[in-house]
Amino acid sequence: MGAELRAGDKVSFLDEEGGGTVLRLLPRGRVVVRTHDGFELEYPARAVVLRVMGEHDHRVTDHQAGMIAANDAMEERRRIRNAGRETRPGKTPKRPEDNSVAEVDLHLHELVEDETRLSDAEKLSYQLAYFERALEGAIRDGKRKLIVIHGVGEGVLREEVRRLLQYYDTVQYHDADPRRYGSGATEVLIHRRR
Repeated sequence: MGAELRAGDKVSFLDEEGGGTVLRLLPRGRVVVRTHDGFELEYPARAVVLRVMGEHDHRVTDHQAGMIAANDAMEERRRIRNAGRETRPGKTPKRPEDNSVAEVDLHLHELVEDETRLSDAEKLSYQLAYFERALEGAIRDGKRKLIVIHGVGEGVLREEVRRLLQYYDTVQYHDADPRRYGSGATEVLIHRRR
C-alpha cells in the first residue's frame, strides 16, 4: 500500500464502484469506511485507495459511477462483438436480443463481507439497491429473464422486490420454478420495447 491511511481520508474502492470516508483503522490491515450511501463497512486496507481531489474535481455519486462503468462495459462488449466486422461510420449495428437468463442472489452473505454491523433496514436497503442494479443491467443487456433469489424467510424481501417490479412497465413476474429454486425465487420476464 502506497499512502498510509488515516481516519477522515476519502477513499475509492478497488474492486467495486463507489467509495467513502475512513472512520477508523482496525488491526490486521483492515479499515472501517462509511460509504457514500451511509453504510459503515469493513474492508481490507489493500481494497481501498486514497482519493486525491484537485481544486476542479467534484464528487461523482455512486449512481453516476455505476452508469459510467455500465456504459464502459457495454462499449467494451460491443467492441469485442464487432471486432473483425466492417461497419460504416455513423451506423450502429442492431443489437441482437439475448435470450439467456440472468440470475441474482440477494442473500446478504453473498453481497457483503460482514453483515453484522448493518441494521435490518440497512440490509434491506442494500439488497434492494443491488436488485435494482441487476434488473437495470439485465434490461440493458437485452436479457429475456432474470431469476431473483430472495429466499423464503419472512417474505419481506420478496414483497419489496415485487413492489419495485410494479414500477417497470416492461416486465412481468411470477414465482420461479419450485423444482429448481424452491419457493425462494421470483422469475422476471423482460419484454423489449419495439
